[in-house]
Amino acid sequence: MGAFLCVAIVLFFLALGAIVFVVCGLIPPLRRFSLSAALWCAVWGPCSIAWLMLTGLILVANGFAMSTAQSRHLPLPEVPRQLWTGYGIAGLLGVALVATVISLVHQWLMHRMTFSLFRLYAGLVSAGVGSVWGWGLWIWLVLDLRARYGIALAGLGMVFLSATFGYAGWHRASNLRGNSPTRFPLVTPEEFEGIT
Repeated sequence: MGAFLCVAIVLFFLALGAIVFVVCGLIPPLRRFSLSAALWCAVWGPCSIAWLMLTGLILVANGFAMSTAQSRHLPLPEVPRQLWTGYGIAGLLGVALVATVISLVHQWLMHRMTFSLFRLYAGLVSAGVGSVWGWGLWIWLVLDLRARYGIALAGLGMVFLSATFGYAGWHRASNLRGNSPTRFPLVTPEEFEGIT
């Protein structure tokens, strides 16, 4: 049950990232943020799982302390409900902070790659986003009892979506990162634009 919950959380945030990637890709001023915005959403999955595991560890430690205190007849104060609410809010803010820092570093690094390296990166990440859409198609076709050849169609759809998204990301890579950086550039403007 716990493994299913972890997989469901990760898939939810990957799907959210895939949706954000497409929405940002369709709006021209947001295109250059589409990769980092999708990463921001995707990072929430593993961070949420880590936060849930930490919460479980705290609950186990609290239960162990309570049982030890009861066996020794020691008075142990009750944990106030406000403390758990504060812990929940701190966890959400911590996950948002980690996701934001990772996305900002990602955005900074994307603007310091040569165009050929960025084009390869954009194609691979876009293919990964296409595979997430393919998983959604697979879930829809396989779970839909009326789909006669659901698994075969899902496999073909997965390959088609991954290839289409990957090619679009590779072909339109220049639209996904904006202008050459002026502060702290690691590559020349010619390398950034892919002009040789």
